[in-house]
Amino acid sequence: MNVAKLISVGEKAYYPFKSYPSQPCETLLFPGCAFASQFPRTMDALAQRCREAGFGVAYDCCGINLEGYGEYAHAERVMRQLNERFEKLGVKRLILVCPNCLNCFEGKTHCETLSIFDVFDELGVEGAGEFSSGSLFTPCPDKKTHALEAKLRSLAPLDAVQTMEGVACCGLRPDIASKGPESVQKLSNLAISKAENKPIYSYCASCLGQFARMGYTQSYHVVSVLLGINEEPDAGRAFLNRAKRKFDRNTNPIRPAYTRAAEAVSASEINPDGESRA
Repeated sequence: MNVAKLISVGEKAYYPFKSYPSQPCETLLFPGCAFASQFPRTMDALAQRCREAGFGVAYDCCGINLEGYGEYAHAERVMRQLNERFEKLGVKRLILVCPNCLNCFEGKTHCETLSIFDVFDELGVEGAGEFSSGSLFTPCPDKKTHALEAKLRSLAPLDAVQTMEGVACCGLRPDIASKGPESVQKLSNLAISKAENKPIYSYCASCLGQFARMGYTQSYHVVSVLLGINEEPDAGRAFLNRAKRKFDRNTNPIRPAYTRAAEAVSASEINPDGESRA
């Protein structure tokens, strides 16, 4: 019996830590289970910014590993149930922090799918943090095109951060994890050795959590750096962190979309001297 598969499928097939907005929202932040697990302080800060921008926040799992382990029936059911929830909330835009979630939802939802990098302007994120000399670890879904990396580099000065080459995966991909812990550790250690005792940056919380579990503390999520938090993975309490989200009620938009639209119209009717155009 493969322990990695048993644990992953057991949780993701019937994810027990769901929390959704109670109010309708056209735009929904879906951070994914790994980001909420590994970066709780950054998650709180990002959720607050999104809610202030009129976004709802949903804590759930996309179930992507179910496909990787060959559990296709579970994967289809999970995706169907997710779409049913989105439809009931009136979601039109789905904002995804995790590249695996972004890959998982592609072509499987009626919502427009966007990376968190696509809405940083809407959130007013200008890049409060600084990136030290180090390596950028590209997650598996972005290794072929580096499309997300290109968006990231357009947002932040990353001249001192070189893309790590020669490492296929952090080791957590189901086809690798199913071979046992030695296969996982081999790839993780390879990435760590290439970091040369400098920071590893990535936009995949799962990868960064794995490096932290292997003892590498200089692991940073780029969203955490851009928000000026610079939080390291909380790998030791990952399960507890995501379990707590089940009781998180800070999921509704603080400023609904119609309020923001009304404010924009009102502002457009005022001339530079503060007088009404009418």
